[in-house]
Amino acid sequence: MYQALYRKYRPRFFRDVAGQEHITSVLSREVAEGTFGHAYLFTGSRGIGKTTCAKILAKAVNCPHEKEGEPCGECEICRGIDEGSLLDITEMDAASNRNIDDIRDLRSEANFTPAVAKYRVYIIDEAHMLTKEAANALLKIMEEPPEHVIFILATTEVHRLPATILSRCMRFDYRRMPPEVIAERVKFVCKMERIDIEDDAAMLIGKLADGGMRDALSLLDICRSSGEKVTADTVSRCAGLAGREYLFELTDKIAEKDISAVLKTVDKLYEGSADVSRICDELINHFRNLMVVSCAKDASSILKVLPGEMLRIENQAKTFSMNEIFHAVSVLQDTLVKMAKSASKRLEFELALVKLCTPALSGGTEALLARIENLEKEIVLLKARGISPAAKEIPAKAEKPSEEAVYEAPAPKIASEPEKTPANSPEAEFEHWEEAVEIIRKKNGMLFPFLDGSKAYLIGGRVLIDSPNEFFIGYMQKNDDARELIKNAITEACGTRYGIGPYKKTDKKPEDDPLAALAKRVAEMGIKEL
Repeated sequence: MYQALYRKYRPRFFRDVAGQEHITSVLSREVAEGTFGHAYLFTGSRGIGKTTCAKILAKAVNCPHEKEGEPCGECEICRGIDEGSLLDITEMDAASNRNIDDIRDLRSEANFTPAVAKYRVYIIDEAHMLTKEAANALLKIMEEPPEHVIFILATTEVHRLPATILSRCMRFDYRRMPPEVIAERVKFVCKMERIDIEDDAAMLIGKLADGGMRDALSLLDICRSSGEKVTADTVSRCAGLAGREYLFELTDKIAEKDISAVLKTVDKLYEGSADVSRICDELINHFRNLMVVSCAKDASSILKVLPGEMLRIENQAKTFSMNEIFHAVSVLQDTLVKMAKSASKRLEFELALVKLCTPALSGGTEALLARIENLEKEIVLLKARGISPAAKEIPAKAEKPSEEAVYEAPAPKIASEPEKTPANSPEAEFEHWEEAVEIIRKKNGMLFPFLDGSKAYLIGGRVLIDSPNEFFIGYMQKNDDARELIKNAITEACGTRYGIGPYKKTDKKPEDDPLAALAKRVAEMGIKEL
């Protein structure tokens, strides 16, 4: 019967465990010096050597021919542990043996001395799956274990273990293996199995394995079944990377804010029996790749993608700002959580994509920041097309500018004798107003209707606008750009920079002299002059 590569090439000695030298060196030294403990905790991601090291440790502490902390691998005990036939070594999966009754049986058995080996070793895999009651029952024997018992707990989620168990174990944290280390091991296995593999293919397997040797050898097994030389294309095809075109397609349509095209792509994927939850998860990882490319200088050493995909990711990253990427990841992650509780996963996914195409539908911080950045982009584009912000208003007390500069508004004239028609009177219409309105009509068709049929008056260095449109004043109060546009048009029409404001005629008669009125009231009250 064919044996999977990850089982066939599972390390049998500490020296063969790749990428975990910081742990194997300590364990072998403890065995050699006889200072090993009664409880160990191995934690880390899947497929990086936790259970393998647990079995090697069980052999090393029981091997009668142990040398420098390494088991001999040839004695009856070593062979029995490798074959799984030695009853003194118990490997228990806590995912399926997680109840208190299972731990009670373990406690009862642990009191008996070993039949063949020197120590009875219990390897509890996925220890975080134990129930609270089972963990408490295990804690009792871990506090006062028999001298012939050693516990080795392995877990991928150490945070789920009770603190009381953690405090009684010697903890070792396993690291994800670098792609280079995995690639070297893959090439070694290929040499032993006479598999023809390219260096690029081995490195790609190392990147796709995500730090786990078991996943790397499992992928190599699949590539081997193709019956051809293992190349980067072979690895890509066997790993399912060739079918990732829809990720780039969806991302392009999101960048273009093309809702119709996005929904059509989802419909096509759904008709092809694609799992929308899986698509959502992969799209999150794709936006993560865009973030890495935008932030890291050497993104190719971090991302686990094909060389041909790297250029496409770099080009797509340029179409999104960092806030837009953060917003996309936030929306998709929230959607992934909702999918687990929703009756229609497709609907949740479509709603998320519509939100990404229409940021105005989202009220979160990331969405607001993304909308602000979009507005900033539009301003930059307008400047690139020659539409620049209006010139700043010149202070009233500025020195006399040159002929080419924009003139300040003249100060109101104080006449020694009253004029028949003062220049700053509201009745003196602004003579350049029609020309200014025509300039506005050509530049902004949306603002012109508010000024159609309007009049303007010059008073106190300001142009007061009298518009028949009842919405004019409210519109001007809320729109800074419209006010600047009117000022610029006036400047262009007459060469002078004026402030602007609203003007409404009033029929109210001017009041009498306030001092005279006061004197009249004093006289009426009978108050004598001092």
